[in-house]
Amino acid sequence: MRNSLADVVKLLFGKYFLAIYLTLGVYLFGVFVFLKALGFWTSADIKNSIFWLLSVAFVLVFSLNKAKDSKYFKALIIDTIKVIAILQFVINFYNFSLVTELILLPILVFIGMLQAVAGLDSKNAQVAKILTNLMAIFGFGLLIYSIYKMANGYSDFFKLGTLHSFILPILLTILFLPYLYFLSLYSIYESYFIRLDFMTVKKGKVKKVKKYIRQRAHLNINRLNRIIERFDKRVFYDDTNLKKYVKKISKPDKASG
Repeated sequence: MRNSLADVVKLLFGKYFLAIYLTLGVYLFGVFVFLKALGFWTSADIKNSIFWLLSVAFVLVFSLNKAKDSKYFKALIIDTIKVIAILQFVINFYNFSLVTELILLPILVFIGMLQAVAGLDSKNAQVAKILTNLMAIFGFGLLIYSIYKMANGYSDFFKLGTLHSFILPILLTILFLPYLYFLSLYSIYESYFIRLDFMTVKKGKVKKVKKYIRQRAHLNINRLNRIIERFDKRVFYDDTNLKKYVKKISKPDKASG
């Protein structure tokens, strides 16, 4: 398990994820600037935003392999409204001391990132399970504490000002969807184009297929996945018109409209 944990840490700070952290940071900075300009985000929201980053953003980024079509992103909004926003609202409403938060937040962020990365590879299943249990225990403890505090101070809990804490994670998640979509799209393109390179030695045809896929799928993740699922490498070895072939397999089934 020690080797698995070391592999997870190494992967977490690899070039691929460092690029994600950089683009994620730039994108979220823009989101916060936008919300601040609207008067909906201030420095007082930093802690809540970090909790959202840990419990929502990183989890979603490292779960993008589940994004098979655009329906996945629509479902995220519903899931956020049903679960994430409510839990964050309850937990974030009650503050710990500054010292406690300064100690807990970096630890939780690091564990959360390790957990998300470990879940990407089945060989790290044991590490992922342990980290998941740690986060679950901590989250359950926070929830119990928050419920206790709410029961003893429900009048404060239902003040109008606390509505902001409920809306913020929902709004952040909605504004985060474009980043997730384009990151998923880029990842699918990159991984499949690498696969294409190993399908044949006919590099000229591979280059043409990549061009036709980009032209046909463009920014449509549904169309791109249809092409990937239906593409038959045998077309590299016959006289198939590749442009027409890519167009044909990109179309949805008549039954699905």
